[in-house]
Amino acid sequence: MSLTRSIFSKSVFFLALVPLFAVWGFWVTYFTRPSETVSFQEHFHGAAMFAWVLMLVLQSGLIRANRRSIHRQTGKLAYLLGPWIVVSTVILANNKLNVRGLTPEGLYIFGLQFFILIQFIVCYSMAIRFRKQPDVHARWMICTVFSMLDPIFARVLLVNFIHVPIETGIVQYMTYAFINVIVLALVFRDWKAGHRRDVFLPAFGLILATQIPTLLVLKIPAWTAFASWFMRLPLS
Repeated sequence: MSLTRSIFSKSVFFLALVPLFAVWGFWVTYFTRPSETVSFQEHFHGAAMFAWVLMLVLQSGLIRANRRSIHRQTGKLAYLLGPWIVVSTVILANNKLNVRGLTPEGLYIFGLQFFILIQFIVCYSMAIRFRKQPDVHARWMICTVFSMLDPIFARVLLVNFIHVPIETGIVQYMTYAFINVIVLALVFRDWKAGHRRDVFLPAFGLILATQIPTLLVLKIPAWTAFASWFMRLPLS
């Protein structure tokens, strides 16, 4: 239990940085855009993502303060926020694909949304499955954040430092490398502390399995066909 308390209580510092970087990354593309240009789908999705991260910050802070009873009660929010993220992502992906069309940018961003959503669903499902095993549950909850880092840091780089079309993949390699270093550090930490490889190691495999296809989807005609079908669904 001491290792669990350590990883989730100390993670509050890492988790607290996520909403700060999210504000930085989305400042130009969301927060300061004229209100009439921001769609309901974007608001619906953005609220879900921010609520999830803030819940994790609160939860890890409660563990650090040893307020486990409140932690368990507020943790029930995950049953609402998790499905909200899934539904809002699907709706937003449909909306944005209709706006961009089957262009290289549209197909690429749809690929990112699709595979990152799979990553989140798996991590979320595992966290719920092991909710009665705090040491496993806490790690999978932390893993849900990794699916949010790419869109955040891609915008930080694209808006402030590197001005290239996102579908070139240049920024993608950088964000993926950054995320993978973080996950590998957690893999090493768990192995060094107690030879654990039950969460972060398979999570790293999941992340690779959802990263690689995003770099290849534009080259597969079947992906265009799938995107065309998805675009026609009356979701947004």
